[in-house]
Amino acid sequence: MQIVLGVAFIVILLAMAGYFVWQQLQARRTLRTSPDLDPEERRYLQGQVWRRLICSGLMVLLAGMLATSFYLEGPASQLVREGEANRERGERLPPTPEQEQFVTLYSAYWVAFLLVLLAVVMLAGVDFFAIRNYGMRQLRRIRADRRAMLEGELARLRSQRNGHN
Repeated sequence: MQIVLGVAFIVILLAMAGYFVWQQLQARRTLRTSPDLDPEERRYLQGQVWRRLICSGLMVLLAGMLATSFYLEGPASQLVREGEANRERGERLPPTPEQEQFVTLYSAYWVAFLLVLLAVVMLAGVDFFAIRNYGMRQLRRIRADRRAMLEGELARLRSQRNGHN
């Protein structure tokens, strides 16, 4: 079951990464062919493309790390079985240098995996807040344009009313 779930996660990560890379390359191509974009919008979209491409690369790295973790699970399971067998016999044997080295490698591997996962989550958070900030700026701009339009229309209506009195 563990292998099936692991393979499913690997396939999902690779599929998502591939989809996002394809989508961002399309967006990048669109940016190149759209010279009439507002400079602020172009900067925002370019930043978004790069953030998502980096996130996709990190997802591929996670999938690779998850795939290579299958090679570490055999020795880890063997080490656990040996420890349990020693405990059942009432023995408390100190770990051999090879076992200590493996435990250090295994721990460092999963810490690195979690750090890469944290980087993906943090990059997604940065992207979320970039979208939010850009949306708020656009909303302020739309409100200012609307206010200016209404004030202009109000001034026009007042001048027409005053002209007919």
